[in-house]
Amino acid sequence: MKWGRLRIGAFAAFLAAMACLTAASASSGSSKLVPSGKPQRIMSTNLCSDILLLMLVPKERIASITFLAHDPVQVLLPGADAGVAINHGSAEEVVAQQPDLILTSPWSASVMQRLAGKVGAPLVKIDAANSFADIRRITRQMGAAVGEPERAEALIAEMDAKLALLEQDRPARPLEVAAWSSGDAVPGAGTLTDEIIRRAGAVNLARRVPDASYSTFGVEELLAARPDAIMRGEDRYDGPALRDAVSEHPAIRRAYAGRRISYPASLYACGLPQSADAAIALRAALAKVPQGPMTW
Repeated sequence: MKWGRLRIGAFAAFLAAMACLTAASASSGSSKLVPSGKPQRIMSTNLCSDILLLMLVPKERIASITFLAHDPVQVLLPGADAGVAINHGSAEEVVAQQPDLILTSPWSASVMQRLAGKVGAPLVKIDAANSFADIRRITRQMGAAVGEPERAEALIAEMDAKLALLEQDRPARPLEVAAWSSGDAVPGAGTLTDEIIRRAGAVNLARRVPDASYSTFGVEELLAARPDAIMRGEDRYDGPALRDAVSEHPAIRRAYAGRRISYPASLYACGLPQSADAAIALRAALAKVPQGPMTW
């Protein structure tokens, strides 16, 4: 995610505060990936690591999570973030919260990486997940970083058990679906959404476009392609946008009455062990889609 640019005055204040911390920071160093023992003040600056962190450690060991976390957490882990401080990725917050571990993403602002060194906190970059194999790797990485490898393995084992159940009873006739809300950035091959669709026993419409991770389908193109069902992501982080009106087009609502499936977007966008639950829920929703060809 992208953080706003630091104001010059705020950054000057940060530098002044850092001058008071230089001696302590120099003695602690910042070259280690993980501090000795279990970190007690973990700061997450990435939405996806927010959710996984809440599953791995008790609240008492979390310095803060991002301001974006609340909505998806309420969908996936109701109440899990109650009482947990939030951050906006600012220099002032790093100084004030004094984390002993910072979780970030490869795309976080470079200033965050410099701040970690200034306060002597190890920084761990958590990648995005495009497969369940990625989810296993990331969960183990975070489990090791926060000192909870056994908890991480338990989450992975639970996920794998659910995936195994899905493999044992695949549908005889796979339905074709599209993760389509407004036609933009429809996920295709090589995405976590595509793998969730496949694990649910369905076929991703966007795979019709060869060698493309993301495709676009306008209203007319979607109607012409005639997938068996369409999926719409929910748990928004802001208010409705004008572009969302496309998914409510009268032609779409009429043609796909009883064939539109809502899904928790965070389980498709973030690599989480609960993404197996997303595949199970999609399997159940597809079982309710009317059988037979489209009739419009």
